[in-house]
Amino acid sequence: MGAEIAVSQMKKMRRSRTTLSRVFATLLALWLAGCATPTPIPGASQDLLKFLQIGKTTREEVLLKLGQPSASFEHEKILTYRVGEDIKQGFYVVNPRAMMPWEQARYSLVLVFDEGGILQKQSRVAVD
Repeated sequence: MGAEIAVSQMKKMRRSRTTLSRVFATLLALWLAGCATPTPIPGASQDLLKFLQIGKTTREEVLLKLGQPSASFEHEKILTYRVGEDIKQGFYVVNPRAMMPWEQARYSLVLVFDEGGILQKQSRVAVD
């Protein structure tokens, strides 16, 4: 009789270990899945810069879509933006006030407007 009780207790312990192992494996899988999901970058889009068209896009459109530039020159005829790029999420404007360090910038976007505020030139310059 004592041997039957011992065998029964061993079976219970094995079931408990198996259950515990399954719970642990499930939790580990969920944690790893959470780590694999990239943190969304505010404003990131593959199409972020596609609206820019020489001779058509206005300074106001640029300010509405991209926000405040990192710098402006010649009475806002020239606007520059620091732009980051994520392979999966696309381009985004690097804004140091939004907890984004300047080191995330991959490009300096330079936009030149005419007297009427119409885009005349654009250049995306790689930064190191």
